[in-house]
Amino acid sequence: MAFIYKTDLLSYIDESTVNQLTDNTDSYVEDAILSAQDRIFEKISPRFDLAVEFAMVGAARNRSLLKHCVSLSIYYLFQRLYTDILPEGRVEAMSEAEKWLNDTYEGKIQVSLTKNNETKQTGWPLKWGSELKKGSANY
Repeated sequence: MAFIYKTDLLSYIDESTVNQLTDNTDSYVEDAILSAQDRIFEKISPRFDLAVEFAMVGAARNRSLLKHCVSLSIYYLFQRLYTDILPEGRVEAMSEAEKWLNDTYEGKIQVSLTKNNETKQTGWPLKWGSELKKGSANY
């Protein structure tokens, strides 16, 4: 189930532009939306439970997450046709979304997203209070 829909995009871009970008093909819109969700998942899923966030509907959705998902989706729609020169506003919105994702992942900004239980996560390179293993060359 998608986190955002074509109607969410229409708050940021008019429908005639979406139809021009997609040749009136909704599958292109769906592809852009899924690409945006995948990008968000790639960036912040190690710290936040995006399955919970993406399952929310209507007013329960996080507004910042929604805004940046829409911005990335619209960017991907434009990127489909304009590979050389993209509209400046779309590039700025995409850059802002990427910065928000990076800041969110690094904990530089406070967001009201459902956090993962980080102590049970695998793949975290360092835990608080860890020390070098005895017998290593660096000990």
